[in-house]
Amino acid sequence: MIESLNGEIVERSPAHAVVECGGVGYLVHITPDTFSRLPRKGACRLFVHYTVSVDVRSGLSEHKLFGFLDPEERHLFRQLITVQGVSTTIGLAITGARGADELRAAIMAGDEGVLRAVKGIGPKLAQRIVQELQAKLGADPIEKRTRGGIGGTNMLHAEALSALISLGLDRSKAERALKRVMEEHKEGLPGVEELIRLTLRNN
Repeated sequence: MIESLNGEIVERSPAHAVVECGGVGYLVHITPDTFSRLPRKGACRLFVHYTVSVDVRSGLSEHKLFGFLDPEERHLFRQLITVQGVSTTIGLAITGARGADELRAAIMAGDEGVLRAVKGIGPKLAQRIVQELQAKLGADPIEKRTRGGIGGTNMLHAEALSALISLGLDRSKAERALKRVMEEHKEGLPGVEELIRLTLRNN
């Protein structure tokens, strides 16, 4: 029903933002990461996922908007909430924990540890997410597109970064070191294992 909101931010917090469009203020649930990337005030565009839930006893309905800064992040959120046990709250927590490329790479690689690190996700749910989404993501048009060109570079970056973090490196330091290595080898990027080795050596 609502594809995106293009308006002015009038309020924001780590959990939500209020975007005014045509004189109407929309409360949109966001992640802390999205919050950190939004301007304090001014123009913004959020890609929206709209949900309606109905209380069986009272018959009352609750309408919610979930906002994302790019459509691929929203797409991954929508894939996650198709898994039994993944509510919109948990789905938002997962997408807020890591970047969309990194999460997608972790799921494709069967790295359940990335998911278990998110509050509210136990071993069984992490396993279910991986089992149900590996095939879906493999056949996903977005996934297929990211295997080549700029997207392929993003996937390589996400896989290497996920491995570096699992080895105990601080995320921000790992990202900086990885970025330097990838810039130095942009004419011919090495494979994931070599990329990790070079990053560790230059960290």
